[in-house]
Amino acid sequence: MNSKTIISIIGLLLLFAFSGYSQQSDCAFKLEEAESMYESGVLDSIPALLRECTKEGFDNDEMARAYKLLILTYLFEDYQEMAEFTMLKFLKKFPEYELKANDQVEFTYLYNSYQTVPVFSIGVVGGLNYSYVRIINPYYSGSSDEYKGDYSVSGAGFQVGLQFEKYINEKINIDLGVSYVDRKFNYQITQQDFTTINYNESQTMISVPLTGTYEFNLNFFNPYVRAGFGVDYLITASSGVTRTFSDGNQDDLTGPDLDVLDDRTALNYSLIIGGGIKYKIKNAYILLDLKYTQGLNNIVSGDNRYADSEKVFYYNYTDDDFSLNNFYLSVGYVFSFYKTKDSMKK
Repeated sequence: MNSKTIISIIGLLLLFAFSGYSQQSDCAFKLEEAESMYESGVLDSIPALLRECTKEGFDNDEMARAYKLLILTYLFEDYQEMAEFTMLKFLKKFPEYELKANDQVEFTYLYNSYQTVPVFSIGVVGGLNYSYVRIINPYYSGSSDEYKGDYSVSGAGFQVGLQFEKYINEKINIDLGVSYVDRKFNYQITQQDFTTINYNESQTMISVPLTGTYEFNLNFFNPYVRAGFGVDYLITASSGVTRTFSDGNQDDLTGPDLDVLDDRTALNYSLIIGGGIKYKIKNAYILLDLKYTQGLNNIVSGDNRYADSEKVFYYNYTDDDFSLNNFYLSVGYVFSFYKTKDSMKK
């Protein structure tokens, strides 16, 4: 590419940039002129003056001023249908507009005859989780007085997925989520005072929570509470097991991770409670969510409890009957879709 070509391209870019700036500057001048004409009572020429600039040329603040000016002009000229048509365009462009103290009475009255409500929202949510085991019925190899097992959190898992919201009214909505979840837990037991078994399990699943949410509308920061029901479909389950001997008479036992998917139930159910806060931005919100799930069913397959000979006889480990409870901490970005309707119509 020679220097003449480069200079020509730069010249064209500068020309387009200047042209765009010139158009925007011209539209800003036309808006000021139209506002002066309105104050002077010269209304007939205002729609024609602003028509092209409402298609392209205004920034958001100027566009809102132009639409409001056109609505007032049509109202005073007794063009009710055009005023209503322009109000619908205004609300489509600015669905979250809030009336200001200096808005004129005529504009406020027409604005209040419409309802702009969010119909549904779609967002991306992700974060960390921590799993806690709830023992339903203990099982053990050997005598019952050897049972000294302890379950604990084995670091943080993670989740990522989609959230769908259907609004019932301004404060109540129904939330449906679909997430990929990785969670984990640890188990340790000492047997015969010299044998220690350390068991770490990781699971992945598709989680589908369904909750109802009540939102406290406090302007930009809106706290909320939620409750509902969840279903998890287990995809994978694997465990790392070690068996150590403190008496020095035997070598410690270890090996590759075990596939324990067949030892778990595929579908698991939970109750959900939680809450969080939403920070509103234009047509969307940023979400910070804390959720607790209480496992309802035994996730261990009783029929396969002793089927894995390596786990049972080599490591001397036996599954208890247990469920998993979880804390989820998530952040997300959720986009809202709005619908404008005439509030006077039933």
